[in-house]
Amino acid sequence: MSSVKPNAHPDAPVHQGSHSNVPHPPPEDHPHINPTVKKPIPDTGWRGEPPVPSSKGGTYEQDFMHKPPYEWKSEGELFKAKYTSQCWCGNVSFEFHGDPLDAKHCHCRQCQRLHGAPFQWAVIFPKTSVRMIKNKDSSLHFFSTENLTGAHSVPCKVSCNVCRSPLFDEGRNTVLAYPSSFKFPDYKVPLDFQPTAHIFYSQR
Repeated sequence: MSSVKPNAHPDAPVHQGSHSNVPHPPPEDHPHINPTVKKPIPDTGWRGEPPVPSSKGGTYEQDFMHKPPYEWKSEGELFKAKYTSQCWCGNVSFEFHGDPLDAKHCHCRQCQRLHGAPFQWAVIFPKTSVRMIKNKDSSLHFFSTENLTGAHSVPCKVSCNVCRSPLFDEGRNTVLAYPSSFKFPDYKVPLDFQPTAHIFYSQR
C-alpha cells in the first residue's frame, strides 16, 4: 500500500511531527521567514477617493461597487493580474495584483461556523490589489457578521448568491481571500499562500 503524501509546494521542507507532516514554516530564503518585514503596498493605479474605500467601516461608502475591491479602473494600467479566483458556478470572479501580504489560519468559532470547516485559510491583499471581473446576473452577495444582515456593511463576507461559495472577507483596509477559490496552474499552491500564523488557536 502506498503512503499518502501531502500536496505541498515541492520546495518547502517537511518537518516530521507527532500529529502532522505538513511543511511549516517556509524555507529560510523565503520572505515569509521574517514576518516583521512588511511588504509594501503596490501602486495599482487607483486614483479615486478615498484612497482605501470603506476604510471607516459600515455602509457609508457611496458607489462602492465601482471602487476597489469591486469594479474599478486602473490609471496607467498599473494593475497587473497575477491570480484569479471564482465561485463554484463561475458567476463571480476576481483578479489579484501581485502576491499576498501574508497568509494565516483562523480557528475562531465564527470562521468554523460560517465556513463549515475546522478553520479558515485566508491570504491578505490590499483592497487596491483586488478587482472584480465578473458578476453574472448580479450574483455577488454580502453578509455582515456585525449586523447579521445581507448588506454591504464593512467588515463583511463576500460570496456568490447562486452557488453560495465564499470568496473573501472585505475588511476596512484589506481583503482576506480564500485560496480554495483561486485557480492555480497545475493546482500547485504558491509559497506566498502558505500560512505564517495560526490565530484563535485555543478555539480549535
